[in-house]
Parts: sequence; C-alpha cells; structure tokens
Amino acid sequence: MMKSVGKNVDAYLAAQPKAVKVLLEKLRKTIKAAAPDAEEEISYQMPAYKLHGPLVYFAAYDHHIGFYPTSTGISKFVKEFKDYKYSKGAVQFPLDKALPYALITKIVKYKVEENRLRASLKTGSKKAAAAPGEKSDPKSVTEHINKLSPEVKKLVTELRKKILSADKTIGERIKWNNPSFFYTGAMKPFDPKEYKRDMAVCNLHKGRVMVVFPSGAKVQDKSGLLQGDYKDGRRTVVFEDLKDLKTKEKDLLAVIKKWIKLINT
Repeated sequence: MMKSVGKNVDAYLAAQPKAVKVLLEKLRKTIKAAAPDAEEEISYQMPAYKLHGPLVYFAAYDHHIGFYPTSTGISKFVKEFKDYKYSKGAVQFPLDKALPYALITKIVKYKVEENRLRASLKTGSKKAAAAPGEKSDPKSVTEHINKLSPEVKKLVTELRKKILSADKTIGERIKWNNPSFFYTGAMKPFDPKEYKRDMAVCNLHKGRVMVVFPSGAKVQDKSGLLQGDYKDGRRTVVFEDLKDLKTKEKDLLAVIKKWIKLINT
C-alpha cells in the first residue's frame, strides 16, 4: 500500500502521489454520488464507506487500485471483471488504465440496496414496506435506455410507454441494473424479501427484451402471455421486436391492470 494511512480519507489521499491522488479523488466522488448517505471513514487502513454495514473500500498500491465491494459485490458483477484481476472480495484496477467509474457506480448502488434490504429484514421492521414507495426516477431510466443499441432502444422505449400508460401508480427506476417498474402508492405491511412492490424488470438482450414479473404467478393470466413455472413465483414474457410488442400489447396491459388490483390483497 502506498505511503502512510492517515487519520481520515483526506489525509490518506494527501499522502498519495499526485497522479494517484487525482484518480482516488474521482473514485471517492463517484462512491459518494452513488451512496450519498454513506459514512466515510478509515477502516482496515483503507478509505471505507458504510451504510447499514460495509459498502465498499479502496486502497492505493504501487501498480493498481484495490477496490473491495465485499463478496456479494464481486459475485454480482463478476462477468464485468474479465479485464481485471479479482478475487472473492476484491478487484484490481491497474493504474495505467482508466478506472471504470460507471461500473463502480453500479456496484455501489447495488451494495446500498442490498444493505438496506438486509437491515430491514434484520430489524423485522415493516414500516418502510407499508409506506408510500420511493419516487419514480425517469431520468435514470432515460439515461440507461439512451446507451442501448438503436434497435433495442426503440423496443424498450415503446415498451416503457405501454407499461407506464397502464396505470398512474406505476413508477420507474433502474433496479437490478435494468429498467424496472414498481407500484408507488401506499401498501399494507409485507416482508421486503417478497419484492411485492416490484412489478416488472426488463432484462435486455441483443434484439429483444425479456420482461420479468417477480410475482407474476399471482396474476390469473388466461391469455398465455406470461411464461415459465418458476418456484419463486416469477413469470416472464419476451418481446422480439416492435411488431411482437404490438401483437402482445392488449394482453400485457391486461396483466398489468390485474397486478395492480392484487397489490394490496
């Protein structure tokens, strides 16, 4: 590890070579933007960020920056680490390459969501689940969609319009690293592990979109739109293109409206 640790993160950064300090300052800013409520401290001789437990750590070395998002932060994004050395709980970002700030943002946001869910389950509190949900975040969804290939972008954009038009209580956000749709109104208490508020999430593939309904099994879908027989209650529907979406539009809206009626039963 480079130079002395320091009593706080400012001191830690100040002790690094100028070029490394610049990288770490941007890394620090990226983490804070993704987890604005996290506490910053020095832990295990490294800058650390915590919110309902550890989120991520980082440390400067002679040839790389070590990034430590704990084991779940690694396993969730392991496919995106093919260009880096990584282990069960750490990944190395070489100093001679640009840091993957977009990836780091996704990891930190995932850890925030994971820790908040764990904290809710640990305390047994259901107040948060019963209260109105978080606000819709169309801006982040638009930014995500704009990065897609033109073909998929058109399909997701049209699909997004259809889903949001089904009911005014439907909100949107980026969750599980994909555009997702959820119920924004007040709800009866429920176990957060059930993801009862989450209606659907888009899994994006080349040239097509799979929409996953986490609780789709509860919807009495006689149209045959929803596919799969997952034990956890998931059901899916695949849209191959705009023509396919048009064909399935009526059944999709019917499923969404049935789901909304079931949300508080």
